[in-house]
Amino acid sequence: MAVVALGSALGRLCGELAAAIACHLTRSDHEVGPGAEGATYYHESMPAFEEATRVLKGFGLAAPVPRADKPDEDWYCRHALTMDAEAMPGALASAGIDGDAALQAVLGSFLTLGCGHDRLSSERTPFTPPAAYEAAMRALVRAGYAQSVGSAFRWTDKIGPAMRGIEAWDENGQSLATLREQDRLAQADAAWRSMPETIRRAHFAKRPVPLVPVVEALTMSWRDGAWHPVTRDAPAAPAGQIALARRLIDLAQGHA
Repeated sequence: MAVVALGSALGRLCGELAAAIACHLTRSDHEVGPGAEGATYYHESMPAFEEATRVLKGFGLAAPVPRADKPDEDWYCRHALTMDAEAMPGALASAGIDGDAALQAVLGSFLTLGCGHDRLSSERTPFTPPAAYEAAMRALVRAGYAQSVGSAFRWTDKIGPAMRGIEAWDENGQSLATLREQDRLAQADAAWRSMPETIRRAHFAKRPVPLVPVVEALTMSWRDGAWHPVTRDAPAAPAGQIALARRLIDLAQGHA
């Protein structure tokens, strides 16, 4: 991605997002310190971390650290930040960024790391981000990608293409995490209402209700939205079964 000699708000926004990425990637560096010039990390050949590395290298914010066994290796090696994360917004604002493609690349990487590998919310409701993302969120507010809601933030429709790009929103702009949660709640309510009395007495009479037996009951009997005869050779609990069990326990204990 090209950097041009023009000061720009776009460059500052890219710098704020890049700074958050840099801090995330180097958060395990306890020698130099997360986000500090010279802090190092390895991308672990994970797609999200590899793309983040490409973004930082494209801006000149990260560089490969030569390996003793392979001095010419510039990818499968550790990378080091070329400046403090705090300096990145000013540096890119002073240089400027050539075109929208650079912003889309760094924005996509920021969301992938924050929403997919950290605790940054991708949902449409207001949220409080981890402290490491606050500066980037304020920059996104200034650019119209988010709104301030008191001390919290909320995503706007403008972030939609980027959220769809990381498969966090659907084509209607709805958060997939929210839709999954709504489905889980609906499943739990249906399971509770239709639960056979034998299962209710066997697994929900104790207080507090133990989690493991409820997960086992769901795995052996709850399939396709209905209770079935017990299947002893049922596979391991499918994705979401533990969350479903927790919701059933809440219903049983009157915490719904």
